[in-house]
Amino acid sequence: MSTLAKLFQLRKALDEYEQELGVSHLSEVEKAVLSYVRHQATSTITAIKNDPYFEKYSLSTIKRAVGALLSQNIIVSEQSVDDKRAMNLSCAIKS
Repeated sequence: MSTLAKLFQLRKALDEYEQELGVSHLSEVEKAVLSYVRHQATSTITAIKNDPYFEKYSLSTIKRAVGALLSQNIIVSEQSVDDKRAMNLSCAIKS
């Protein structure tokens, strides 16, 4: 199987998982932010922006994605106990 065929198989599998989770309607950046928040113990917008994967996205794009996920109650935001300026993000949906 060629590399491109393997990549297509991975994309198909990912699409199936996203549909099972009910997140297939989200944009690619929203899905990436959701995956990051779910994967990390504590997440902030700054932490997301500083992750090498998100270098290709502007801060405003990340903030829009976080806002969209918050408005759909997919993630939640709570003020950090350690740093009152920071808002910790966590996943509201269980997988």
